[in-house]
Amino acid sequence: MLRLAWLVGVLAVFAVISLILIPSAGAKDPTIKEIMGKLHKGANAPIGLIKKDLQEDDPDWDEIKKMTKEFVTLGAALGKNEPPMGETDSWKKLTKQYYDNAKALDDAAKNKNKRGALSAQAKLAGSCAACHRAHRPS
Repeated sequence: MLRLAWLVGVLAVFAVISLILIPSAGAKDPTIKEIMGKLHKGANAPIGLIKKDLQEDDPDWDEIKKMTKEFVTLGAALGKNEPPMGETDSWKKLTKQYYDNAKALDDAAKNKNKRGALSAQAKLAGSCAACHRAHRPS
């Protein structure tokens, strides 16, 4: 009986570990629309909130870091999508630039570098037109 309880316990531990370490089969990367909607759309979009927060004399770096981390995560996922139109090489280049700017923003926020964060935020906000011209369907 003791062996059976021990075996069940060991199997339970392995089951939990496998659920944590092995990505679920149903998990998928967010779509372009989901990413852009989350980061750029609306009055409460992180792209605008970060800019607003950085205008303060004493920005709330903890809040900014939460948002910049999301830019890095979703920025990495953006390039995993196929471009809706346009050349794949252009898509790879533009999504890499987006990710690099998101990473620069996150790094600046971690270092409480207001000037660097403002610069990276402006690059992210300014990257829309080139990507939309090349890859957004009309």
